Amino acid sequence: MLGDTQSVNLSERDLEVIEAALSTQEKILSVQSRAGTRAVETNLNHLKGLLSRIKAQTRRSSGPSLWIRLIRARPCWRCQMG
Repeated sequence: MLGDTQSVNLSERDLEVIEAALSTQEKILSVQSRAGTRAVETNLNHLKGLLSRIKAQTRRSSGPSLWIRLIRARPCWRCQMG
């Protein structure tokens, strides 16, 4: 399945909208999968994989995460002790 990939030009905003829509769909499928249908559970697992790939792609394109930027910006307290 991963071998059949295509390249699509999407803006950062496009990816945010897609990610939000897929997150909503994930919630719906989670509720449906509790009813016990195997097909829904298979779709849910596929959707979770797709969401994680989109999140990884947006993290890569947007640079370091907020936590990393905050850590880098904070001065080293050990360096200031001496």
